[in-house]
Amino acid sequence: MEYRIRKGLDLHLAGAPLPMVDALPPSECCYIRPTDYRWLTPKMLVQPGDSVQVGTPLFADKFDERIVFVSPVEGTVCEIVRGEKRVVECIILSVDRNQPTIRKVDFNPPTTPETLRNLLLQYGLWPSMRQRPFSIIARPDDHPKALFIPCFDSAPLAPSYKMLLNEHRDNLLAGLRALRLLVGDKVPIHLCMSHKEDNLFLESLHDVQLQYFTGPHPAGNLGPQIHRISPLDKGDIVWYIQPWNVAQIGRLLSKGELTFNRIFALTGPAIRHPHYYSTTLGMDVSRSFDHNLSEEHVRIISGNVLSGTAVGDYVTPRFYDAQLTLLPEGGEREVLGWLRPNLHKWSFSHTFLAWLVKHHIFNFNTSQHGDQRNFVMTGVYDKVFPYQSILPLELLKACKTHNIELMEDLGIYEVDDEDFALCEVVCPSKMPCQEMIREGLREILNENR
Repeated sequence: MEYRIRKGLDLHLAGAPLPMVDALPPSECCYIRPTDYRWLTPKMLVQPGDSVQVGTPLFADKFDERIVFVSPVEGTVCEIVRGEKRVVECIILSVDRNQPTIRKVDFNPPTTPETLRNLLLQYGLWPSMRQRPFSIIARPDDHPKALFIPCFDSAPLAPSYKMLLNEHRDNLLAGLRALRLLVGDKVPIHLCMSHKEDNLFLESLHDVQLQYFTGPHPAGNLGPQIHRISPLDKGDIVWYIQPWNVAQIGRLLSKGELTFNRIFALTGPAIRHPHYYSTTLGMDVSRSFDHNLSEEHVRIISGNVLSGTAVGDYVTPRFYDAQLTLLPEGGEREVLGWLRPNLHKWSFSHTFLAWLVKHHIFNFNTSQHGDQRNFVMTGVYDKVFPYQSILPLELLKACKTHNIELMEDLGIYEVDDEDFALCEVVCPSKMPCQEMIREGLREILNENR
C-alpha cells in the first residue's frame, strides 16, 4: 500500500552524514543506562567488582524478572551510579579491550514461539521489542495485532538505514523468519519504507507486507504509520522493532553469535566531518569528536534534534538510537532580534526572509528564542500534525489537566511524544508538548497497572 503524509515539516540542518563508516577503537569504559528504557524500574543483578562477559545479566525489570539486560562487553563492573532517591542512572563497566565483543553460544534451535521467546529473554535481546501504546518494552505474554518494522527515518539528519544495515542482509532475513515464528502466521508484519530510498532488498522479502510512505516529516514516525495501517483503540497492542535489532536476532539464531556491535551516525552543525562510525553498544564514543568539532561549546543529543535526549556525562548513543547530533550551545542575546531581515535564520511563520530561498541549509543552535507563556489559540499545530482524526491542542490540554477520560476520547493511545515534536517547534507559546504527552501516557499506564 502507498500512503502520503500531507501535514508536516522538513527542517534542513547542516551536518548530514557522509556515506562512509569508520571503526572506533574500543574505549576503556562502557556505559549501560537503565534510563534508556522508558519507565523501567531496574533490579540490580551485579555489584561493583563483579566480572562480566558478553551476555552476562546486569539488571532485570523489577516487575517482570524474565526481562534481563545484559553486558555488551567483557570486563568488570566499575561503578553503579545512582541519582535522586537512589535511582540507578548508569552502570559503568571497565572494558577488557583484549577480548572480542562477539560471543559464541550454543543452544537448540527454537521450533515454537515459547522456546524462541525464552531464548530472546535469556540472551537480553527481548528489550529490542517495544509496544504501542506507551512505547515501553513489550510484555512477553501479550498477543499483538500487528508487528511493525520501520525501515526509514524522516527526522532531520536521520541516518540512512541502508548504511546501518549494509552488511547484515542475511542476518536480517534470518531475523524476519524468527519474528514470523514468534508472532504466528495470523499476525501481519509490516515493513514501512520510503519511496525516496533504495528498497530493492526489502522488496525481495517474503511473508511481509510492504507499506510505502511519502511526504514531509513525520512521515517516518511510527505513530502516523500505525494510524493509517492498523489504528489503535483502547486495549489494542502492536509491537515494533528496529531492523538492526532484527538482524541481531538473526545473527544469534543463524550463526550462534551474540554481539551488540552497531553503527551510528555522527551528525549536526557542530561537526566538521559528519559520517558513520561502528562501535559496540554503550562504548564511550567521545574519541569521534577529536579534531572534529567546529564549536567550543556544544550540546550532545542522542537521537535527532526534535525528539532526542541530551547525553550528559556518558557519551554514547542510547539503546534505541542510531544517531548522535551535536548542536552549538545558544543563549546569546541578539541585537534587534526578530526585527532584523535575516536571510540565514529559520522561521515557520516567515518572520525572516530565509523562506524565500528553497532548500536553505540552516545552522541551528539550542536557543529557544522566547519564553514559555500561556496557550495561544492560533491553529498552528494543525499545519504540522499528521494525524487525520486527532485534535492536538485539545489533547495537550487534556494531558495538562490530567483528564484521563478525555485523553482516551481524543485518541492518546495512537500517539507518542515524538509525534508532537513539530508542534513544539512551531508553538508560539513555547509549550513542552512532548513532555505533556509523555506524562499523560505515563498517567494512563499507571492507572492500568
